[in-house]
Amino acid sequence: MSAWDVLELDELTQESLQALLENEVGVVVVPEFVDERRSEAILGPLLEAEDWSFYAGTEPPLGRLGITQYEHFESKDDYLESAPAATARRAQILASAEDPVETVIDAFDSAWPGGAGLAEEDGKPYFAGVFRQGGGGGVAIHADWGPRDGEGWAIERISGQFAWNLFFDSPGAGGELIVWDYPWKPELEQHARQRFNDYDPALFESSRKVEVAPQPGMLMVFNSRNAHAVGPSSDGASRVAVGSFIGVTEAGDLAFWS
Repeated sequence: MSAWDVLELDELTQESLQALLENEVGVVVVPEFVDERRSEAILGPLLEAEDWSFYAGTEPPLGRLGITQYEHFESKDDYLESAPAATARRAQILASAEDPVETVIDAFDSAWPGGAGLAEEDGKPYFAGVFRQGGGGGVAIHADWGPRDGEGWAIERISGQFAWNLFFDSPGAGGELIVWDYPWKPELEQHARQRFNDYDPALFESSRKVEVAPQPGMLMVFNSRNAHAVGPSSDGASRVAVGSFIGVTEAGDLAFWS
């Protein structure tokens, strides 16, 4: 496999996932993970849902459906109590379409020898699969890493981490995922403008990087410990996608959470 390239496949494989964990490639993409008909069947009820919440201070607006561990880092009990309802709400919205989150979990389960499923804590499942719409203004440089983000949580004990995004609508130009060959390390936090976020771009100028433009139906997977960002769309147009994190557990399986 070419070092630090975009690896395009028809389906996920153990080899490709291992290459991401070992930083041999930048991003793995499956361009037609869902076909156009299914993508449209998912997009319709999503956009009709009335309970999107929008992040404050984002322009253009960035909305989401679902909950995140990051926003509950000081309230684990609240997160775990809210997770089943968030999962049930997604199922309700997508009652007329096959749940794409389950399709992604099945794809990783097939590719990874140890299997895959939702992360758990004391027998309680995490939530995985936040839908987002908007974000035409891009996303600042950051990194996601369970041992840092989930101190005192089960995800603190993972040994490797992926992030994935599956797209249902995308801007005509821009909105690229940018991933740098720069795994997170504690010293980076000296240069964060927000908690674990918005690192100084100058830090990564000498690092290799890859960029991938989103397309409807495309699945992107990358090592989320690497610094990454989303570029702005050229016309401010939004995208609609679902994604989560995946950790390699002590038992060797893959655990999903958002």
